[in-house]
Amino acid sequence: MKFQLERIALFSDAVFAIAITLMMIEVKPPHLEHGTSFGMALIKLLQLIPTFIGTILSFFMIGIFWKRHHQLMKYMAAYNEKVIMLNITLLLTIAFIPFSTAFVFENIEAHTALPLLIYNLNYIMASFLNFLLFKYILNPANNLRVSDFDQDVRIISREIVFPVFVYVLVIILAFVEPNFASIGYAAFALEKYWVRRTGTLVKV
Repeated sequence: MKFQLERIALFSDAVFAIAITLMMIEVKPPHLEHGTSFGMALIKLLQLIPTFIGTILSFFMIGIFWKRHHQLMKYMAAYNEKVIMLNITLLLTIAFIPFSTAFVFENIEAHTALPLLIYNLNYIMASFLNFLLFKYILNPANNLRVSDFDQDVRIISREIVFPVFVYVLVIILAFVEPNFASIGYAAFALEKYWVRRTGTLVKV
């Protein structure tokens, strides 16, 4: 069983690693014609700043998903077909992130909500599937988690679910005014307060 769990972890790590690598591959260096001046070359390079920003953001976002997945594997003592299918579906959404990132940050000047819609829907699906995976594995009724599990499941659930509200907010703002929709990501600053507040949430 331990060997099989390691195979799931190794396969998942490979997908995360490839997705992160593809983030940089999506950044196409500017083509400079013979005799291009230094100033013009610099301008073309600076035009890639939005793409670089998107790449860096998505790099860290994928890293956060990987960290969560690594955390989950430590809690797993067994698996079944449903775990495998949920995991594969989650990895599919992760593999799609390089495309959605390139789509949104290479079309910033288009002033349309569609790229931001695709980008944030990608993260919503990834977050939702991540939540389902945690919910299923950490549910004691499924006998899949380690016997000495002592984490606060409610806090873990809130940490996973909170980004979904941010992504939905950005989508709403994108349809109101695409140029200012990215302001919605500032709501991530409220995550710590929301996660630790008292109250009820869907329990795992």
